[in-house]
Amino acid sequence: VDANDQDKVRGILENDIECMSARHEDAAALYDKASSVAPAFGMVGTLVGLINMLMSMNLSGDGGADSLGTSMGTAMITTLYGCLLAHVIFGPVAQLLRGRDSEEVLCKQIIVEGVMAIQAGENPKSLRERLLTYMSQKQREMGGEGAGGGEAK
Repeated sequence: VDANDQDKVRGILENDIECMSARHEDAAALYDKASSVAPAFGMVGTLVGLINMLMSMNLSGDGGADSLGTSMGTAMITTLYGCLLAHVIFGPVAQLLRGRDSEEVLCKQIIVEGVMAIQAGENPKSLRERLLTYMSQKQREMGGEGAGGGEAK
């Protein structure tokens, strides 16, 4: 940091943040896509199950009416699986990934500001106060307790 231009260092660090966030967004978009197509695959499974059910249906002979309910249940369960995958697994995972990304971006932005302030020779106490403004009130209170808990009294 000491031997480099401040704008150059900031540019490198901010580029790293942008690239990291883009990679994270690609992963979240994959889960969003899976969430949007899972119900459709469930419906395709239902249609295949219904076709098989109708092909094996023989109301006049053995096994026709008896297996109708079982075959219909098997056909419909694929729709349930598609909806569960979309709304219980894929959608929440995408939201979780985006939440984690925003936390990591915030962390790295705080690091960038800290590095820039250290390079500028800013006072450590004022630097700490400025970096705490990036956090929510709850995080500030937890950070204040954690920072003061390790000091000798």
